[in-house]
Amino acid sequence: MMKLSLKVSVFNIFFGTIILLIWIKLLFSYLAVRVHYFQRDLKSNEEVFNFLSLPADFSSKIEYVLFPFLLGFVLRYSKHFKASKGLIFISIIMFVLNIITSLKNEVATIDSLRFSLKIFTPIYFFCALVIYHNKTKKTLKKILLNTVFLCVFLTFIGLVFFNPSINRLQNYLPIYFDSIHTQSYLLVSAFMGLAYIIYRKGNKLNLIIFLVLTFLFLYLGYNIRTAVIMYLIFIITMLFLVSNIFKILFVKVLIFLPLFIFLFFLINSEVDFTEISSGRTDMYGDKITQLSNFSFLDWVFGQGAGSDLIKTDIWWWEKKGAHSDVITFLVENGALYLFWFIIVYYQLIKLSKRNNIIFLSLLFASLFSSFISNGITVRPLANYIFYLSLAYIYIDLSKKSKFATS
Repeated sequence: MMKLSLKVSVFNIFFGTIILLIWIKLLFSYLAVRVHYFQRDLKSNEEVFNFLSLPADFSSKIEYVLFPFLLGFVLRYSKHFKASKGLIFISIIMFVLNIITSLKNEVATIDSLRFSLKIFTPIYFFCALVIYHNKTKKTLKKILLNTVFLCVFLTFIGLVFFNPSINRLQNYLPIYFDSIHTQSYLLVSAFMGLAYIIYRKGNKLNLIIFLVLTFLFLYLGYNIRTAVIMYLIFIITMLFLVSNIFKILFVKVLIFLPLFIFLFFLINSEVDFTEISSGRTDMYGDKITQLSNFSFLDWVFGQGAGSDLIKTDIWWWEKKGAHSDVITFLVENGALYLFWFIIVYYQLIKLSKRNNIIFLSLLFASLFSSFISNGITVRPLANYIFYLSLAYIYIDLSKKSKFATS
Protein backbone atom coordinates (compact mmCIF):
# COMPACT_ATOMS: atom_id res chain seq x y z
CA MET A 1 0.00 0.00 0.00
CA MET A 2 2.83 2.36 0.90
CA LYS A 3 4.64 1.51 -2.35
CA LEU A 4 1.51 2.35 -4.37
CA SER A 5 1.11 5.63 -2.48
CA LEU A 6 4.74 6.53 -3.20
CA LYS A 7 4.21 5.88 -6.94
CA VAL A 8 1.16 8.12 -6.98
CA SER A 9 3.07 10.78 -5.06
CA VAL A 10 5.98 10.74 -7.56
CA PHE A 11 3.49 10.92 -10.44
CA ASN A 12 1.69 13.90 -8.91
CA ILE A 13 4.95 15.73 -8.13
CA PHE A 14 6.16 15.08 -11.68
CA PHE A 15 2.94 16.43 -13.19
CA GLY A 16 2.66 19.30 -10.70
CA THR A 17 6.18 20.45 -11.61
CA ILE A 18 5.18 20.62 -15.27
CA ILE A 19 2.16 22.81 -14.50
CA LEU A 20 4.28 25.01 -12.22
CA LEU A 21 6.93 25.51 -14.92
CA ILE A 22 4.28 26.60 -17.42
CA TRP A 23 2.82 29.06 -14.93
CA ILE A 24 6.31 30.46 -14.31
CA LYS A 25 6.75 30.84 -18.09
CA LEU A 26 3.51 32.80 -18.22
CA LEU A 27 4.44 34.92 -15.19
CA PHE A 28 7.82 36.08 -16.52
CA SER A 29 6.97 36.34 -20.22
CA TYR A 30 6.42 40.11 -19.81
CA LEU A 31 10.22 40.57 -19.64
CA ALA A 32 10.50 39.57 -23.32
CA VAL A 33 8.12 42.30 -24.53
CA ARG A 34 10.17 44.61 -26.74
CA VAL A 35 9.79 48.33 -27.22
CA HIS A 36 8.87 49.07 -30.85
CA TYR A 37 11.12 51.28 -32.96
CA PHE A 38 8.50 54.02 -32.84
CA GLN A 39 8.41 53.72 -29.02
CA ARG A 40 12.16 54.12 -28.56
CA ASP A 41 11.59 56.99 -26.13
CA LEU A 42 9.87 54.52 -23.76
CA LYS A 43 11.53 52.05 -21.39
CA SER A 44 10.99 48.30 -21.74
CA ASN A 45 9.45 46.04 -19.09
CA GLU A 46 12.88 44.54 -18.50
CA GLU A 47 14.24 47.96 -17.55
CA VAL A 48 11.33 49.10 -15.38
CA PHE A 49 9.76 45.96 -13.87
CA ASN A 50 12.64 43.47 -13.63
CA PHE A 51 12.66 43.25 -9.85
CA LEU A 52 14.67 39.99 -9.78
CA SER A 53 17.22 41.12 -12.41
CA LEU A 54 16.36 38.20 -14.67
CA PRO A 55 17.39 37.99 -18.35
CA ALA A 56 14.74 39.16 -20.81
CA ASP A 57 14.48 35.65 -22.28
CA PHE A 58 14.06 33.96 -18.89
CA SER A 59 10.61 32.66 -19.85
CA SER A 60 12.02 31.07 -23.01
CA LYS A 61 14.90 29.47 -21.11
CA ILE A 62 12.44 27.54 -18.96
CA GLU A 63 11.87 25.44 -22.11
CA TYR A 64 15.26 23.80 -21.49
CA VAL A 65 13.86 22.38 -18.24
CA LEU A 66 10.27 21.90 -19.38
CA PHE A 67 11.07 19.92 -22.54
CA PRO A 68 12.93 17.05 -20.82
CA PHE A 69 10.35 17.03 -18.00
CA LEU A 70 7.49 16.67 -20.48
CA LEU A 71 9.24 14.11 -22.65
CA GLY A 72 10.28 12.06 -19.62
CA PHE A 73 6.76 12.18 -18.17
CA VAL A 74 5.10 11.09 -21.42
CA LEU A 75 7.64 8.29 -22.04
CA ARG A 76 7.34 7.04 -18.46
CA TYR A 77 3.53 6.94 -18.43
CA SER A 78 2.74 6.46 -22.14
CA LYS A 79 0.77 3.26 -21.39
CA HIS A 80 -2.01 5.51 -20.09
CA PHE A 81 -2.37 7.22 -23.51
CA LYS A 82 -1.21 4.97 -26.33
CA ALA A 83 -1.54 7.68 -28.99
CA SER A 84 1.35 9.52 -27.30
CA LYS A 85 3.77 6.86 -28.59
CA GLY A 86 2.86 7.67 -32.19
CA LEU A 87 3.30 11.41 -31.63
CA ILE A 88 6.69 10.87 -29.97
CA PHE A 89 7.75 8.65 -32.88
CA ILE A 90 6.84 11.39 -35.37
CA SER A 91 8.71 13.98 -33.29
CA ILE A 92 11.84 11.79 -33.41
CA ILE A 93 11.55 11.55 -37.21
CA MET A 94 11.28 15.34 -37.47
CA PHE A 95 14.22 15.88 -35.11
CA VAL A 96 16.33 13.52 -37.23
CA LEU A 97 15.31 15.41 -40.37
CA ASN A 98 16.39 18.64 -38.65
CA ILE A 99 19.81 17.15 -37.92
CA ILE A 100 20.20 15.98 -41.53
CA THR A 101 19.22 19.48 -42.71
CA SER A 102 21.75 21.10 -40.37
CA LEU A 103 24.55 18.82 -41.63
CA LYS A 104 23.59 19.34 -45.29
CA ASN A 105 23.58 23.12 -44.98
CA GLU A 106 26.28 23.45 -42.32
CA VAL A 107 24.13 25.35 -39.84
CA ALA A 108 23.97 24.96 -36.06
CA THR A 109 21.92 21.91 -35.08
CA ILE A 110 20.08 23.79 -32.33
CA ASP A 111 18.95 26.39 -34.89
CA SER A 112 17.69 23.61 -37.14
CA LEU A 113 15.80 22.00 -34.25
CA ARG A 114 14.07 25.17 -33.06
CA PHE A 115 10.79 24.72 -34.96
CA SER A 116 10.41 21.08 -33.94
CA LEU A 117 10.99 21.99 -30.29
CA LYS A 118 8.37 24.74 -30.54
CA ILE A 119 5.89 22.39 -32.21
CA PHE A 120 6.29 19.34 -29.99
CA THR A 121 6.78 20.63 -26.45
CA PRO A 122 3.12 21.81 -26.29
CA ILE A 123 2.00 18.55 -27.94
CA TYR A 124 3.87 16.60 -25.26
CA PHE A 125 1.96 18.77 -22.78
CA PHE A 126 -1.32 17.67 -24.41
CA CYS A 127 -0.25 14.05 -24.01
CA ALA A 128 0.75 14.67 -20.38
CA LEU A 129 -2.68 16.17 -19.62
CA VAL A 130 -4.52 13.20 -21.11
CA ILE A 131 -2.21 10.80 -19.26
CA TYR A 132 -2.91 12.64 -16.00
CA HIS A 133 -6.66 12.29 -16.51
CA ASN A 134 -6.52 8.65 -17.62
CA LYS A 135 -4.35 7.63 -14.67
CA THR A 136 -6.02 9.66 -11.91
CA LYS A 137 -9.55 9.94 -13.39
CA LYS A 138 -9.49 13.58 -12.34
CA THR A 139 -10.97 16.30 -14.51
CA LEU A 140 -8.79 18.99 -16.06
CA LYS A 141 -11.39 21.66 -15.38
CA LYS A 142 -9.65 23.06 -12.31
CA ILE A 143 -6.26 23.21 -14.08
CA LEU A 144 -7.86 24.91 -17.09
CA LEU A 145 -9.78 27.46 -15.02
CA ASN A 146 -6.78 28.28 -12.79
CA THR A 147 -4.51 28.72 -15.82
CA VAL A 148 -7.06 30.85 -17.70
CA PHE A 149 -7.61 32.96 -14.58
CA LEU A 150 -3.84 33.49 -14.36
CA CYS A 151 -3.73 34.53 -18.04
CA VAL A 152 -6.63 36.97 -17.62
CA PHE A 153 -5.18 38.38 -14.40
CA LEU A 154 -1.75 38.92 -15.99
CA THR A 155 -3.41 40.49 -19.04
CA PHE A 156 -5.13 42.94 -16.69
CA ILE A 157 -1.79 43.73 -15.01
CA GLY A 158 -0.36 44.47 -18.44
CA LEU A 159 -3.28 46.72 -19.34
CA VAL A 160 -2.75 48.79 -16.19
CA PHE A 161 1.05 49.10 -16.04
CA PHE A 162 2.71 48.43 -19.41
CA ASN A 163 3.34 50.40 -22.60
CA PRO A 164 0.83 50.38 -25.48
CA SER A 165 1.53 47.78 -28.14
CA ILE A 166 1.97 48.60 -31.82
CA ASN A 167 0.56 46.69 -34.77
CA ARG A 168 0.81 47.96 -38.36
CA LEU A 169 2.03 51.34 -37.00
CA GLN A 170 -1.06 51.85 -34.83
CA ASN A 171 -1.28 51.82 -31.05
CA TYR A 172 -3.21 49.02 -29.40
CA LEU A 173 -3.73 47.77 -25.86
CA PRO A 174 -0.68 46.97 -23.71
CA ILE A 175 0.40 43.33 -23.68
CA TYR A 176 1.82 41.02 -21.03
CA PHE A 177 2.82 37.91 -23.00
CA ASP A 178 5.98 38.21 -25.12
CA SER A 179 4.49 39.92 -28.22
CA ILE A 180 1.17 41.24 -29.49
CA HIS A 181 0.82 38.10 -31.65
CA THR A 182 1.52 35.72 -28.77
CA GLN A 183 -0.83 37.73 -26.54
CA SER A 184 -3.64 37.40 -29.10
CA TYR A 185 -3.16 33.69 -29.76
CA LEU A 186 -2.90 32.98 -26.04
CA LEU A 187 -6.16 34.77 -25.25
CA VAL A 188 -7.90 33.09 -28.19
CA SER A 189 -6.88 29.72 -26.75
CA ALA A 190 -8.02 30.68 -23.25
CA PHE A 191 -11.34 32.02 -24.53
CA MET A 192 -12.00 28.83 -26.50
CA GLY A 193 -11.58 26.75 -23.35
CA LEU A 194 -13.89 29.02 -21.36
CA ALA A 195 -16.45 29.14 -24.16
CA TYR A 196 -16.60 25.36 -24.23
CA ILE A 197 -17.25 25.24 -20.48
CA ILE A 198 -20.11 27.74 -20.93
CA TYR A 199 -21.41 25.70 -23.88
CA ARG A 200 -21.51 22.51 -21.79
CA LYS A 201 -23.60 24.29 -19.17
CA GLY A 202 -26.26 24.72 -21.83
CA ASN A 203 -26.80 28.47 -21.51
CA LYS A 204 -26.89 29.60 -25.14
CA LEU A 205 -27.39 33.29 -24.37
CA ASN A 206 -24.39 33.45 -22.03
CA LEU A 207 -22.28 31.67 -24.65
CA ILE A 208 -23.24 34.09 -27.42
CA ILE A 209 -22.63 37.13 -25.19
CA PHE A 210 -19.24 35.73 -24.16
CA LEU A 211 -18.21 35.00 -27.75
CA VAL A 212 -19.26 38.45 -28.98
CA LEU A 213 -17.55 40.37 -26.16
CA THR A 214 -14.29 38.41 -26.32
CA PHE A 215 -14.19 38.66 -30.11
CA LEU A 216 -14.60 42.45 -29.92
CA PHE A 217 -11.90 42.66 -27.25
CA LEU A 218 -9.44 40.76 -29.45
CA TYR A 219 -10.38 42.61 -32.63
CA LEU A 220 -10.45 46.13 -31.21
CA GLY A 221 -7.76 45.57 -28.58
CA TYR A 222 -5.02 43.95 -30.68
CA ASN A 223 -6.32 43.41 -34.23
CA ILE A 224 -4.05 40.46 -35.03
CA ARG A 225 -6.01 39.21 -38.01
CA THR A 226 -4.79 35.60 -38.05
CA ALA A 227 -5.63 35.16 -34.36
CA VAL A 228 -9.03 36.78 -34.95
CA ILE A 229 -9.70 34.44 -37.90
CA MET A 230 -8.66 31.49 -35.76
CA TYR A 231 -11.17 32.52 -33.09
CA LEU A 232 -13.81 33.22 -35.74
CA ILE A 233 -13.54 29.62 -37.00
CA PHE A 234 -14.28 28.43 -33.47
CA ILE A 235 -17.11 30.96 -32.99
CA ILE A 236 -18.81 29.90 -36.24
CA THR A 237 -18.62 26.28 -35.08
CA MET A 238 -20.19 27.07 -31.70
CA LEU A 239 -22.95 29.22 -33.21
CA PHE A 240 -23.67 26.47 -35.74
CA LEU A 241 -24.18 24.06 -32.84
CA VAL A 242 -26.41 26.24 -30.65
CA SER A 243 -28.50 28.19 -33.16
CA ASN A 244 -30.90 26.79 -35.77
CA ILE A 245 -31.22 30.27 -37.27
CA PHE A 246 -27.44 30.45 -37.68
CA LYS A 247 -27.44 26.99 -39.33
CA ILE A 248 -29.83 28.27 -42.02
CA LEU A 249 -27.85 31.50 -42.41
CA PHE A 250 -24.58 29.57 -42.62
CA VAL A 251 -25.88 27.34 -45.41
CA LYS A 252 -27.13 30.39 -47.34
CA VAL A 253 -23.75 32.12 -46.97
CA LEU A 254 -21.96 29.02 -48.29
CA ILE A 255 -24.28 28.94 -51.32
CA PHE A 256 -23.98 32.63 -52.18
CA LEU A 257 -20.38 33.28 -51.05
CA PRO A 258 -18.80 32.50 -54.45
CA LEU A 259 -21.22 34.97 -56.10
CA PHE A 260 -20.43 37.67 -53.51
CA ILE A 261 -16.69 37.19 -54.04
CA PHE A 262 -17.10 37.37 -57.83
CA LEU A 263 -19.19 40.57 -57.61
CA PHE A 264 -16.77 42.15 -55.13
CA PHE A 265 -13.79 41.73 -57.44
CA LEU A 266 -15.87 42.73 -60.45
CA ILE A 267 -16.82 46.03 -58.79
CA ASN A 268 -13.40 46.54 -57.18
CA SER A 269 -11.18 45.62 -60.10
CA GLU A 270 -8.21 47.53 -58.69
CA VAL A 271 -8.02 45.83 -55.31
CA ASP A 272 -4.55 46.15 -53.79
CA PHE A 273 -3.78 42.64 -52.56
CA THR A 274 -0.42 43.77 -51.23
CA GLU A 275 -2.15 46.25 -48.92
CA ILE A 276 -4.88 43.81 -47.87
CA SER A 277 -2.36 41.07 -47.08
CA SER A 278 0.14 43.42 -45.39
CA GLY A 279 2.74 42.51 -48.01
CA ARG A 280 2.24 38.74 -47.84
CA THR A 281 1.32 38.35 -51.52
CA ASP A 282 4.59 40.02 -52.55
CA MET A 283 6.49 37.72 -50.21
CA TYR A 284 4.70 34.63 -51.52
CA GLY A 285 5.66 35.62 -55.07
CA ASP A 286 9.29 35.91 -54.01
CA LYS A 287 9.04 32.53 -52.28
CA ILE A 288 7.88 30.92 -55.53
CA THR A 289 10.98 32.36 -57.18
CA GLN A 290 13.19 31.10 -54.34
CA LEU A 291 11.70 27.60 -54.48
CA SER A 292 12.05 27.47 -58.27
CA ASN A 293 15.82 27.61 -57.78
CA PHE A 294 15.90 24.68 -55.35
CA SER A 295 17.88 21.56 -56.15
CA PHE A 296 16.39 18.10 -55.54
CA LEU A 297 18.12 17.85 -52.13
CA ASP A 298 16.90 21.35 -51.25
CA TRP A 299 13.34 20.24 -51.94
CA VAL A 300 13.76 17.16 -49.77
CA PHE A 301 15.73 18.62 -46.83
CA GLY A 302 15.47 22.42 -47.24
CA GLN A 303 18.17 25.07 -47.27
CA GLY A 304 18.60 25.28 -43.51
CA ALA A 305 17.70 27.57 -40.62
CA GLY A 306 17.56 31.23 -41.61
CA SER A 307 17.22 30.63 -45.36
CA ASP A 308 13.57 31.70 -45.20
CA LEU A 309 14.59 35.27 -44.31
CA ILE A 310 14.71 37.49 -47.43
CA LYS A 311 14.07 41.12 -48.37
CA THR A 312 11.08 42.05 -50.52
CA ASP A 313 10.08 45.28 -52.25
CA ILE A 314 7.34 45.86 -49.68
CA TRP A 315 9.53 44.93 -46.65
CA TRP A 316 12.72 46.54 -47.92
CA TRP A 317 14.21 47.67 -44.59
CA GLU A 318 15.13 44.21 -43.26
CA LYS A 319 14.96 40.51 -44.00
CA LYS A 320 11.62 38.88 -43.23
CA GLY A 321 10.25 35.36 -43.16
CA ALA A 322 7.52 33.98 -45.42
CA HIS A 323 4.73 34.85 -42.94
CA SER A 324 3.49 31.29 -43.43
CA ASP A 325 4.79 28.47 -41.26
CA VAL A 326 4.06 25.98 -44.01
CA ILE A 327 6.24 27.86 -46.51
CA THR A 328 8.94 28.41 -43.88
CA PHE A 329 9.05 24.68 -43.08
CA LEU A 330 9.31 23.89 -46.79
CA VAL A 331 12.10 26.41 -47.43
CA GLU A 332 14.18 25.69 -44.33
CA ASN A 333 13.47 22.00 -43.66
CA GLY A 334 12.15 20.58 -46.94
CA ALA A 335 9.09 18.76 -48.25
CA LEU A 336 9.76 15.65 -46.16
CA TYR A 337 9.62 17.68 -42.95
CA LEU A 338 6.45 19.47 -44.08
CA PHE A 339 4.85 16.09 -44.84
CA TRP A 340 5.42 14.87 -41.29
CA PHE A 341 4.18 18.18 -39.89
CA ILE A 342 0.84 17.55 -41.63
CA ILE A 343 0.87 13.97 -40.31
CA VAL A 344 1.02 15.37 -36.76
CA TYR A 345 -2.37 16.99 -37.30
CA TYR A 346 -3.67 13.83 -38.96
CA GLN A 347 -2.70 11.88 -35.84
CA LEU A 348 -4.50 14.38 -33.62
CA ILE A 349 -7.59 14.33 -35.85
CA LYS A 350 -7.66 10.53 -35.59
CA LEU A 351 -8.22 10.87 -31.85
CA SER A 352 -11.72 12.12 -32.65
CA LYS A 353 -13.12 8.85 -33.93
CA ARG A 354 -16.55 10.36 -34.44
CA ASN A 355 -15.10 13.52 -35.98
CA ASN A 356 -16.58 15.85 -33.37
CA ILE A 357 -17.00 19.27 -34.95
CA ILE A 358 -15.72 21.22 -31.92
CA PHE A 359 -12.52 19.19 -31.58
CA LEU A 360 -11.90 19.37 -35.33
CA SER A 361 -12.57 23.12 -35.47
CA LEU A 362 -9.77 23.78 -32.97
CA LEU A 363 -7.28 21.68 -34.92
CA PHE A 364 -8.36 23.23 -38.22
CA ALA A 365 -8.03 26.74 -36.77
CA SER A 366 -4.53 25.94 -35.49
CA LEU A 367 -3.37 24.45 -38.80
CA PHE A 368 -5.00 27.25 -40.81
CA SER A 369 -3.10 29.85 -38.80
CA SER A 370 0.15 28.20 -39.95
CA PHE A 371 -0.91 28.32 -43.58
CA ILE A 372 -1.61 32.06 -43.66
CA SER A 373 0.87 33.39 -41.09
CA ASN A 374 3.41 32.68 -38.37
CA GLY A 375 0.64 30.92 -36.52
CA ILE A 376 0.10 29.52 -33.08
CA THR A 377 2.08 26.39 -34.01
CA VAL A 378 5.43 28.16 -33.55
CA ARG A 379 4.40 30.15 -30.46
CA PRO A 380 4.87 27.72 -27.54
CA LEU A 381 3.61 30.04 -24.82
CA ALA A 382 0.23 30.43 -26.54
CA ASN A 383 0.27 26.83 -27.74
CA TYR A 384 0.44 25.48 -24.18
CA ILE A 385 -2.88 27.18 -23.48
CA PHE A 386 -4.29 25.95 -26.79
CA TYR A 387 -3.42 22.34 -26.00
CA LEU A 388 -4.70 22.69 -22.45
CA SER A 389 -8.09 23.77 -23.85
CA LEU A 390 -7.91 21.05 -26.51
CA ALA A 391 -7.10 18.37 -23.91
CA TYR A 392 -9.98 19.45 -21.68
CA ILE A 393 -12.40 19.39 -24.62
CA TYR A 394 -11.06 16.05 -25.85
CA ILE A 395 -11.44 14.40 -22.45
CA ASP A 396 -14.90 15.87 -21.88
CA LEU A 397 -16.05 14.68 -25.29
CA SER A 398 -14.51 11.27 -24.64
CA LYS A 399 -16.89 10.85 -21.72
CA LYS A 400 -19.82 12.17 -23.70
CA SER A 401 -19.37 10.37 -27.01
CA LYS A 402 -17.16 7.40 -26.10
CA PHE A 403 -13.91 8.53 -27.75
CA ALA A 404 -11.04 6.11 -27.35
CA THR A 405 -8.62 7.80 -24.98
CA SER A 406 -6.43 4.85 -24.22
